[in-house]
Amino acid sequence: MQCSPSRWCRPSMLQLCALNIDMDPIDHYLRARSYEPRSTTNLNAIYEDALPRFLDVFDRFGAKATFFLVGKDAANPRNRSRIREIVARGHEVANHTFSHSQRFRHLDRQEQYKEIAEADKQIADVIGTRVIGFRAPGWGMSEETLDVLEELDYRYDSSVFPSRLLSAVASANWVLNRGRLARTLGGSQDIGRAPKVPYYPAKDALWRRGSRRILELPMAVLPILELPFLGTMLFLFGRGVFKASAWYMRRFEHPVVYGLHGIELVDYHSCIQDERLKVKPGLAKPLAVKLDLYAGMLDQFRQHYSFVTMRELAAAYQDG
Repeated sequence: MQCSPSRWCRPSMLQLCALNIDMDPIDHYLRARSYEPRSTTNLNAIYEDALPRFLDVFDRFGAKATFFLVGKDAANPRNRSRIREIVARGHEVANHTFSHSQRFRHLDRQEQYKEIAEADKQIADVIGTRVIGFRAPGWGMSEETLDVLEELDYRYDSSVFPSRLLSAVASANWVLNRGRLARTLGGSQDIGRAPKVPYYPAKDALWRRGSRRILELPMAVLPILELPFLGTMLFLFGRGVFKASAWYMRRFEHPVVYGLHGIELVDYHSCIQDERLKVKPGLAKPLAVKLDLYAGMLDQFRQHYSFVTMRELAAAYQDG
């Protein structure tokens, strides 16, 4: 079967699901809301508490995933063996910048290069192989970001959230956070016009198809409805809405780049206990409830999709 760059071709009869986890640090969630960490808060809870839980539940459902790591966490000696275990258990690790700056999109090219290259160095030093995938903090990036990624010979980016409702989502996020979080997600409003399947961006407009070397793997959005399809919605609206959304998504036979966050499987009641973070959807739910939601989500995907890493999704598209 021949594929043109304008369409997605499945390498098998099964649809593909690329689970991906943004391992944003706890201190990011606090400082992004202008809070200072407390001495009692476990700032490494994502790796110490949530990561083993992710690996075990993925093993249970035979799921592969891609973990987007922040470079400063990879530089933490306590996390080195944990990161190696991610790879040893069949998953991929990718670059989520060195410091996870909320201002990343507004940094100049030199500053963006430093953020990406330093994270690359730290992660590659831990796993012993090169990193080929990137995601910007808050899905905020620019054409210069893609320039840097191409210079560093990255294979794919996954920073585009192709929903025309992104401004509305950002406003809702601002309300949920009681005005303490910037009312911005992504970059230009034109991002909402981007394809909802993998594509090669144009040189001068990252939301248009073009001739860049780097492949864009956009986040999952429900076609036509433009609603985000990611783990946050699972925690906000529950299993019923997820099942309906998953059924709707299957009608379009798109690959699913389904985004999760490391903080989602932290046991709030034993590891964080910081009421300022309760605005994060689902964070304070009992751990058993969160694991049940994850189990339902993974079981639904397992029935209808083949799990792949982002690296494998990119390779499937490029080989097609």
